[in-house]
Amino acid sequence: MIRARDSTGLLLIILLIGPLCVYCQSDYGYQDDDYEYGDDINDDGQVIDVTKDKAAQLAPPYFEEPDLRIEAKPGDNVVLNCDARNFQISNAVMWYKNRTIIANGQNPISQRVEAMLNNSILLKNVTPQDADDYYCEILPQRVRQHTALRVGARLSILCDDRDITDRSQTFRQGDHHKLECRTYLPGNPTIKWSFNDLHGRPSDVDNQNGVIILDNVDERNAGDYQCLADDGSRHPPHGTVHIDVQYSPIVSTHRHNVNTEKGASAELYCNYRANPIGRSYFIKDGKTLQLSDKYSIKDSVHQEHNRTTLIVREVADSDVGEYLCQVENAIGSNEVKVHVSYLPETPQFEDETVEGNQVTLHWLVRSRQPLSEAMLDYQLTGSLHWSTVSVLQTHRHNSTENIWKITHQLELQRGLWHARVKTKNTHGWSHFSNDHIIEIREGSEIEKDEELDLSDKPELPPDEIVQAGIGPVARGAASALQQHSLGAILLAALLLRIRL
Repeated sequence: MIRARDSTGLLLIILLIGPLCVYCQSDYGYQDDDYEYGDDINDDGQVIDVTKDKAAQLAPPYFEEPDLRIEAKPGDNVVLNCDARNFQISNAVMWYKNRTIIANGQNPISQRVEAMLNNSILLKNVTPQDADDYYCEILPQRVRQHTALRVGARLSILCDDRDITDRSQTFRQGDHHKLECRTYLPGNPTIKWSFNDLHGRPSDVDNQNGVIILDNVDERNAGDYQCLADDGSRHPPHGTVHIDVQYSPIVSTHRHNVNTEKGASAELYCNYRANPIGRSYFIKDGKTLQLSDKYSIKDSVHQEHNRTTLIVREVADSDVGEYLCQVENAIGSNEVKVHVSYLPETPQFEDETVEGNQVTLHWLVRSRQPLSEAMLDYQLTGSLHWSTVSVLQTHRHNSTENIWKITHQLELQRGLWHARVKTKNTHGWSHFSNDHIIEIREGSEIEKDEELDLSDKPELPPDEIVQAGIGPVARGAASALQQHSLGAILLAALLLRIRL
């Protein structure tokens, strides 16, 4: 007889085995199988490989270009790529410089190396010492891509710490800038700066350890600056930078005093340079002159300057006086004064000839009115007083263009002399000319006992010879000449000629 306890255990066993039997029958029975055997064939009757994508995922990483080359210059930031195909999440990247690890995945070893999300790295501010063979390695397959980095051994020109090599820069008048020539060469090359201005005139530039300080910049600083690192090679590295300067107008005139006469015309010249280009106009008695029958303006270019010419017609006494030529641009303005009068214009030195201690000097003077007198002052450098020679009588020939030529001959002993001239017409005296320097060199003196031979003096046509006289010499002047042991000064005739 089966006990109740045994019957209970048997029931539990039956309950557990029953579902398993049903599962087994449904799993292995073929009567309910609805599998269609044509699913692996496409419409064209071709067999589809369902393992293709999985095979591609299992292919090892590779590089389309296993060897690369990069050229850089000192100071550049350089990106080294690691562009691997079939890179999987299970792969890891190592970066090497030659055989030294510089990055492990996203973890750079050096502070100058920055790891990027695409497995590339960034080298900051490269130097010639960074030139080497770099490669990234894909683990665990140990697939590599090599990059040959070359950093040129050259130089850079920096402006205020910015690289401007072989470029142009625009400065403004009054600016302060620093140009530095920095080299990346072994040893200690010699830095040489040179400068070509806008007219192509070359000159050397002073520098301290390759640094040029441009303080209070103006138009004279405009041009090409070249730095060369003389390392003894046939082709030393060099660089150039072009500097353009914006400046306010520079205004001048070659005739500050313009001679004219009643009823005639007067031409006033105003020369200027400016960057950017300037606008010019004339002012008289505080009023800007407008184009009219009285005034006309002509613009031209003269000897690398812009020139504005004011023409005043039918001159009257009210036209005599001071004129102001003003030029302005975006940077500033400047001006020059021109005086219109009936007096002779300031004499302009033309040329000289020196033969031994005999000097022949020439000046040109503009005057529509007849010249009545000319005065020559001269002195030895260091003397306190001028000696004076006056022309007592004079006349002119061939008054075309009203240009007079003054010629004076004198003999001077060794030394450095100054000479100046002024002239007088029917209205008064002109201003003195600028001092002209005369140098009588050693060995050109005439011995005291040697008879003076004047046969070599240049001859002038008889109709151009003018009466000449010697004005009184101040006692101080004579004393000063005696102190310098000059002896008696031999004065030749003072000649006045007229040239067209």
